[in-house]
Amino acid sequence: MTPPTLVLLPGMMCDARIYSSQVAVFGRERVLLPPLTGADTTRGIAQQVLASAPDRFALAGLSMGGIIAMEIMALAPERVERLALLDTNPCEEIPEMRMRRTLQLDKIRDGRLAEVMRDEMKPNYLADSSERHDIL
Repeated sequence: MTPPTLVLLPGMMCDARIYSSQVAVFGRERVLLPPLTGADTTRGIAQQVLASAPDRFALAGLSMGGIIAMEIMALAPERVERLALLDTNPCEEIPEMRMRRTLQLDKIRDGRLAEVMRDEMKPNYLADSSERHDIL
């Protein structure tokens, strides 16, 4: 029995490179890394992923990719053989987070992506340590 294609969905501010180790192990021919762009809603992105995916596949989503994976499950559960949800959240975004994200997008559009990554995103992923400042 041929294993299913593995569709991998990255998190926000990530792209297919985050899964380079998985591609190295499973092989490029067994992994689909669809872009999560081109739509304004999770449903729209999920529909685009489904349009590019085979009839049956295994699915893994990290963070925002997990939210899209849950939308895929709502739209076409019969197509997904296996599901892995990694560090994700099934809840709707709260208004405070939506406002913060809107402000971040405004900064990014103004050419301040490095600032957003350094000051607002990366600190969430690091433990307190003596190296924290140097890493940031």
